[in-house]
This record gives sequence, C-alpha cells and structure tokens, in this order.
Amino acid sequence: MTTARVQKVRQILEDGQPGFAEVVLEVATAGSTAEVYTMFEDLRFTADGKIVTFMAYGGTHLHLKLDLVREVELIHKMNDRGLPSYQVCFLDQDRLPMLRVYLRKSDKAETNPPRHDLFMRLLEKYGQRVALDS
Repeated sequence: MTTARVQKVRQILEDGQPGFAEVVLEVATAGSTAEVYTMFEDLRFTADGKIVTFMAYGGTHLHLKLDLVREVELIHKMNDRGLPSYQVCFLDQDRLPMLRVYLRKSDKAETNPPRHDLFMRLLEKYGQRVALDS
C-alpha cells in the first residue's frame, strides 16, 4: 500500500503545483517553527518517488518523505482579519503536521481568484481529508 499512498500524495502536490504559486512552507515542532517562502514551481521527486524536495530561492529547500504521510488535510477558512486562508497539511501517523503549505495572499490581486478556484477544485476532488491506507 505504500506505493499507492505515495502516488496519492504526489498527485495532490502535482495538482496544486500549476496554480498555487506564492506559498509558505511551514515545518513546526512544539518549540520551533521554520517557514520558507517559495513559488511552488520546482518540486523534485526522487527516482523511487518517496521523497519530494520543495526548492526555494537561493538553494533553500525542504524534503518531505511521502511514505510517512498518513493523511492530507485541505483547509479553507477565514482568518482573524476576515480574509480567506488556504492550507494543505501533510499529517503523520499520529495526525501531527509534518509540513503545511499555506497559500499566501498575492501582492498581485488578479492572481488570487484563480488560486482560490484551484484550491476549491482540489477540495471538490479530494474533500477536506484524504486518509491514506497504511
């Protein structure tokens, strides 16, 4: 089942890649948080497809082991300023976030509606929670 799980996570990433554009990748623990801004244009998968590398400016990058992802959550809500918030969370076996992808508000207002539409299509396709087989 690992192969099917890896393929599903990869499919979700690739479905979002063409339109997510300006995102913040967040990795957090109880004591620290790291955020990386990227355009979500350069996703590199290992030959076996089990690891994706999210490339950002200047060589900064994050790795995600796709075979450890047990659930993906697509979250659309209004933030504390009344603005829409979009995120894709990759959860481990304990339902703890391994990585969050936040679609940040674009400085170019005209790019926000297509990103919203893409996210809503992903929600329609996958639902809010994608539980992955073990």
